[in-house]
Parts: sequence; structure tokens; C-alpha cells
Amino acid sequence: MSGMQGWPGAGYPPAPGPGNQGDDSGKRFGIWAGVIVVAVIASFGLAAATGADARGGGASATGPVGPGDIGDLEGLEDLEGLEDLETPDFGDSTGSDGLGDGFDDGTDGFDTTTPTEEPTLTDPTLEAYQQVGSGDCLNNWMTDEVTWASDLPEVVNCDAEGAALWVSQTSEYSSDCGMTAGQSYLSYSAGLETVTLCVTRQFDVGQCFLGMSDGSANLMSWVDCEGTIPAPYSQLYNVTAVYSAPANTDGEECRSASGDDFWWWTVDDDSVLLCAVVYR
Repeated sequence: MSGMQGWPGAGYPPAPGPGNQGDDSGKRFGIWAGVIVVAVIASFGLAAATGADARGGGASATGPVGPGDIGDLEGLEDLEGLEDLETPDFGDSTGSDGLGDGFDDGTDGFDTTTPTEEPTLTDPTLEAYQQVGSGDCLNNWMTDEVTWASDLPEVVNCDAEGAALWVSQTSEYSSDCGMTAGQSYLSYSAGLETVTLCVTRQFDVGQCFLGMSDGSANLMSWVDCEGTIPAPYSQLYNVTAVYSAPANTDGEECRSASGDDFWWWTVDDDSVLLCAVVYR
């Protein structure tokens, strides 16, 4: 025989024995087990990274998390002790000491007392003057050289017996008033306000007014014909007639009503002729 060895004829290699076959099956099982473990671990890692629930087939974890699900989450131990934090004290919201002090009205530190309005001071005399208008008649006259019968201008009907004055105009300045015979003004000031009433004397037959023996007279006066004559006056004149004054009159129109011993004046810008006699 030679040293060469071969398979006889066209035959096949010998079949493996039972022991060799068992070794190959165990190796294949171990490989498959390792692959499955790696796949499971990878799936859990992906679920943790994406928020998916590995138990739910990868669906989004939108449901409530149970106590067992968060027990092993990292970092929760840092939240322990939060319940021990003290709640800030904002004070008593009703105005006691603390941050809430003053929040009840938002005016802490400010005087919230409603200021008391000063009562409006009224001046009856000024109001009376302010109520007089041009064309009104007043129940007033002079009783001596400087005194008027009333401090208040009382408006009356111009046909009334006591309507001794007629208001020609109202103004702030007395210089706006006429100052001829039988004309004058009443003026009143309060603070910075002044009211002036320009007035004209209204005469009626039978009235007496104050005068002097030289024929001068206070044509704004009206006194009791039987009363005392105040100084500096010396006599009384009694009205006998009142006419519309003719142009360039010499008073002769008064003779028929007054006799030979008469006195006359043109008043109200020479528009009225006043006739009188000495009463006493």
C-alpha cells in the first residue's frame, strides 16, 4: 500500500455522530438568546428616550403615571423636602402689619379723609344789588345829607307810592351815572366785585324834601313834612307840580300850581320841571 489515502470510489464522507450534532445546536441557541436580550434592552432604551411605554407597544405615554412608574426616576430625591418650605407671610389683608397692610384701600400712608368743603359765604346786600336791573324802581331815598332810607335796594312796582327812585342803568363804575339835578347812584362793593345803580328821583305832589333858604335842595331826599329837619338843612320844600319840562323854560308854568312864591328845578337831564313851595 502507498502512503496516499482517499475516499473509496464515489462514496460520501462519513455522517457526523450524535455527540457533534448536540454541540452545534447549543451554540446556535446561545447566539439567538443574546440577540433577543440585546433587542429587548434596546427597545427599553428607545422607550425611555422617546417617552414611549414599552408595555404598550411603543404608544405615546399620555395616560396617568402611577406611583410604581415614578419610583425609580432619577432626580426625584432632589424634590424631597419641598413640603418643608415655609409659605411667605403676606400679612393681614385687612390692614394689619405685613405686606398686606394698606391693600384694603390702596392708600396706605395717604390721608383718605374727604376734605370738608368750605361753606359758601353769601352777601345778602350784594345779591340784592345784583338782582336790580335797568328800568326797575326802588323803594329808597335819602333821609339826610348822607343817609339812605335802606341799605338794601328793594325793587317795587314803579306805580307804587314808595317808588322814589328809577334805575336808569347798572354798572361797575359810578362815573357811568348821570349827576345832574335829581340824579345820583347807589353803589356796593364786596371783595373785587362792585355793583353801581344809576338812579333818578321820582317825585309826586305832596312830598317834602330837604333844602336851604337860598333855594338849594337835596333833590334825592324825601322826609316827613311834619318831622324834624336834620342839619345842615334849614327848611322843607313841598312838591306842588311835576311837568315835562318845556324847552328853555323859566319855571313860569309852576305859578298856577304854586302861587307867586314858588321854586322850580329842571331835573333828570332837564326833562322834568319840578315845582315846589317852602313848607316850613
